[in-house]
Amino acid sequence: MKIQTEQFGELELEDNRLLTFERGIPGFEEETKFVLLPADPSGDSPFFFLQSTEHAAISFFMADPFVFLPDYEVKLDDALTGQLKLEDPSDAIVLVTVTPNKQIVEATANLKAPVVINNKQQLGKQIVLNNPNYQVKHPLFQQAARQV
Repeated sequence: MKIQTEQFGELELEDNRLLTFERGIPGFEEETKFVLLPADPSGDSPFFFLQSTEHAAISFFMADPFVFLPDYEVKLDDALTGQLKLEDPSDAIVLVTVTPNKQIVEATANLKAPVVINNKQQLGKQIVLNNPNYQVKHPLFQQAARQV
């Protein structure tokens, strides 16, 4: 399949890269088809773009939260596990939306509402966690942010 992106131009991707968000993403409910693109093609980066396959302008900057916050915890209830058809926790990818701000050291991550993807079934969903310690604008680079 071919898709248009603002970050990388036109891309030719295998059909098995297509992710389905059955109810879209909050605020973008009509967008149900996405692909996950590494921000760095070498694959050495914890950053990704969750790119709509229909609209080049709809793309979310994402990060692997565990790289920055090893104690981050996402508990999935049985209903969500069923919706995503998750049989094994190792099939799940958890990503958080990142807002870069003016400088990358000022980036914030939405820890309150991560995106969970079943990498085997190619299904995704944004969820809301009830943990009061997780913020919508959590400083991603806490150590660096304290030094600035």
